[in-house]
Amino acid sequence: MIDRPSSPRDGARVLRFACACASAAAVAEDPWVAISQQHKLNNGTKELILNALYRQPRTTAQLAQVLGLSAPAVHRHVAELLASELIREVAAPEDGRRSALERYYRPTFPVVVAADRLAFQPILEELARAFAEAFRAEQQPLQEAFSRTGLPARGDNFEALLHYLYTAAARLARERLETEGALPPWPEHGDGSRWLWWAEEPPETEVESLS
Repeated sequence: MIDRPSSPRDGARVLRFACACASAAAVAEDPWVAISQQHKLNNGTKELILNALYRQPRTTAQLAQVLGLSAPAVHRHVAELLASELIREVAAPEDGRRSALERYYRPTFPVVVAADRLAFQPILEELARAFAEAFRAEQQPLQEAFSRTGLPARGDNFEALLHYLYTAAARLARERLETEGALPPWPEHGDGSRWLWWAEEPPETEVESLS
């Protein structure tokens, strides 16, 4: 599931950065890395298209009208999004297609709208509280472990390492949950890459401030 770098003797890249998506090496430590590494969403127009699709399916003609773009440009981006498996064709809405050639699209990944987020929020806040308390409780043991490493001699300080330690613990927890089956495996896509993707609608107050 997770690609590992080659031996340093091979002259390969061996460092794992804060996000594997920043590396040119084929290292996937997080389920969303392939989206960034393979530039599946590196164009702002694709993001606009996804924003126009997540609440209701639309055709390329409708997208062109909503976004104020040419139909050929939208068609090209839609074709690329389909190839990347970020959108899919869906059934026509209740009012039906106006012609047999019309195709309606929507994102393939889950989009958590603001109202959905409200349903999860109390549980997420409780989980966040538990995570924060557990991490805070281990600060002293972590600092003692830090003092036994070579990091202080190299001029690094404990505070600069805290985000790494938190992220490392979160990744280890995810790997454990994946092994136990509590988290699903990363699905393989048509191009051979394995990734999961999702999006979240900001709270309504944030949406209003952006409009």
